Amino acid sequence: MSETKTSKGWVIPLLIIPLILILLTAYFVLNYANGRPLLSLPFATEEKTTDKANPSVELERRLKVANQEIKKLRNQSQEQSDTLKAKEQEVERLIAERDRLKQTPATTATTDQTKTTKKTASVTDVYAEMAPKDAALILNELSPTEVVPIIEDIDAEQQAAIIAKMDAKKAAALTQLLATK
Repeated sequence: MSETKTSKGWVIPLLIIPLILILLTAYFVLNYANGRPLLSLPFATEEKTTDKANPSVELERRLKVANQEIKKLRNQSQEQSDTLKAKEQEVERLIAERDRLKQTPATTATTDQTKTTKKTASVTDVYAEMAPKDAALILNELSPTEVVPIIEDIDAEQQAAIIAKMDAKKAAALTQLLATK
C-alpha cells in the first residue's frame, strides 16, 4: 500500500513541472514573434499611442534620416569617383612609362651584348695567340668562372695545352665548368 502512495506522489510533479515549462516557453516564443521584449506588458503604452496619433512627426524624422544617409552616400560616391580617376591617371602614366622603357633598353641591351661579344672575342683571340705557358700563368690569377668565357672558344689543342700548364686545383674547377657548358 505504501508503494502506491509513493508512485502517485511522483506522478504529480512529473506532469506539472513539464506543463509549466511548456507554458512559459510558449509565452516567450509568442512574445518574441509579436516583436515585444520578452518580459514586457502585453498592452500598449502611452508612448506608442502618441506616435500613432502624430504620424507626420515620425515621417519628418525618417525623412531627415534618409536625407542624411543620401548625403553621406553621395559624398562616398564622389570620393570613390575621385579616387578612381586618380588611379586611372596613375595606370595611364605607368603604361606610358612601361612602353618607353620597353623601347629604350631593347636597343641598349643589343649594343651592350655586341660590345661584350666583341670584347670577349678579342680577349679569346689574344689568349689563343699566346704561348700556353704564358696564358696559363695569367689565367691562374682569374677565377674559373671568369676563365670559362675566355677559354671555351679556343680550339681544343690550345685549351689542353693551357689547362696542362695551369695550377691543378684551378684546372680541375675549370674543367668542371667547361664540362657543364
